[in-house]
Amino acid sequence: MTQLQLKFCVLFLLLATASFAQLPGNTARYTQPGVDVQHYAFSLTLSDSTNQIKGETTIRFTRADDRQTVWFDLIGGKSDSTGTGMQVREVRLSDGKTAPFTHRNDRVFINLPAAQPGQSTEVFIRYEGTPARGLIISRNKFGERTFFGDNWPNNARNYLPVVDHPSDKATCAFSVNAPASYRVIANGKFVGENNLSNGRKVTRWQENTPIPTKVMVIGAARFAVDEVGSVSGVPVQSWLYPKDSQKGFVDYRPAKEILQYFIDKVGPYSYEKLANVESTTIFGGMENASCIFYNEKVIVGHKDSDVEALLAHEIAHQWFGNSATEADWSQLWLSEGFATYFSALYLEHAYGKDTLNAVLNQNKGQILRYTALNPKSTIVDSTTTNLMDLLNPNSYQKGGWVLHMLRHELGDDVFWKGIRAYYQKYRNANAHTSDFQAVMESVSGKKLETFFRQWLYEPGYPELVWGSSYDAAKKALVIDVRQAQRTGVVFTLPLTFSLRDARGREISRTARLNLTNTNQTFTVPVSAQPASIVIDPDNTVLMRAVQMGK
Repeated sequence: MTQLQLKFCVLFLLLATASFAQLPGNTARYTQPGVDVQHYAFSLTLSDSTNQIKGETTIRFTRADDRQTVWFDLIGGKSDSTGTGMQVREVRLSDGKTAPFTHRNDRVFINLPAAQPGQSTEVFIRYEGTPARGLIISRNKFGERTFFGDNWPNNARNYLPVVDHPSDKATCAFSVNAPASYRVIANGKFVGENNLSNGRKVTRWQENTPIPTKVMVIGAARFAVDEVGSVSGVPVQSWLYPKDSQKGFVDYRPAKEILQYFIDKVGPYSYEKLANVESTTIFGGMENASCIFYNEKVIVGHKDSDVEALLAHEIAHQWFGNSATEADWSQLWLSEGFATYFSALYLEHAYGKDTLNAVLNQNKGQILRYTALNPKSTIVDSTTTNLMDLLNPNSYQKGGWVLHMLRHELGDDVFWKGIRAYYQKYRNANAHTSDFQAVMESVSGKKLETFFRQWLYEPGYPELVWGSSYDAAKKALVIDVRQAQRTGVVFTLPLTFSLRDARGREISRTARLNLTNTNQTFTVPVSAQPASIVIDPDNTVLMRAVQMGK
């Protein structure tokens, strides 16, 4: 997900516009070990006369052991003035028999007959209520009523009974009963719709690829739909509010080229379609699998690099976050850091290296400002209990910078080979950072433990103070570098210096110099004293560098 006011992928409307209730304990223990959901069949009834919804969900799952009680997340009814939450009316088994259940602590606990480990079980849950979040029922900027799923991070449980954790991926189907004036979008392939006699209709969608609950959604509104074409057999669609359709169809047009780029560079697209959908939600963009929701405020009606960057970010998520999914919230950079950098890579492909550097420099500013306020914060963070706190420049911009540095550490060919291998191995599955590291080590033949540890598990970034002097007798340039960061972390860095004449033109550059200590001196043979020296001329290291005497 991204923010509304993009300027070269600065991604933070999230922190200012969303709230999230804290989870107790360690989020890594939030999943339900031994229970594996294979499929959800959701049936929802929407109304124009009330915000109350009615739901029926069939869940097919397996148990790894002989347990006879399982639970599913579903926010219960509140006794306060909001009157929100769900009331479970019935739980049945596949044979039609009623199953004993309790609904407490926002979970539905179901007692089941004994079954063999690994045996498939189905339960049917009927419920109703008014969602406090997760399904946003509101009016769009034209005053028209809309319904949009907004599940991140684990808000699906406000209106769907699920195991609401990214590690339990499943296929899903949606059947939505709504007033006939609405068009309904959801994950996967359009199955069909039936008009009912009471001015309503039922619309059905089916997603046959397992996805995490954070990106299982519906949208219902008055839409104009543009069938843009197809890329490698994947239909590309634009769904806009009718009054925005002409402008929005222009804004969403780059999606075909972006989709082709990621298929060519990363690997096959996992889903049945790519629909880009105007919506009324809290995020600037939300990467729902095969039906990306974009906030209505981003519509501009002309070719715009900010909108194109937003499209690239959300489309990149279809590979990283939706298909190759982080195994736990602490691994969020595998989703957001990847989408941030791969959006920048698309912009480099479309507009050149200067555009990539503009993105990197803007992102670097975000990192430096955030680190100044949060000096102990790390990218991989298993301590946070408020998941919204993970939506920060560490997960996004710093995660993206880590990939940029890894690309230059390994070289383009090896980097892309590793990315394709990682995606191939974890496509439609879950991964930890250690899994990504293992793939990149295997492909490159390099040990990357130091690289991953210092950038992902340690706080901060290098703050270098450096200076140089010229030894005319030895015809050598002496460069002194000191690491001045206060975190106590000593980074291992590749450094390059560009030697320039009085007009600022490069006359030569040093070979790669490996900084491994707090204080280090490098001696470089040079025939004459350069007029000036530039550190890291290719912008390949995340750092703040100050030249003594400048």
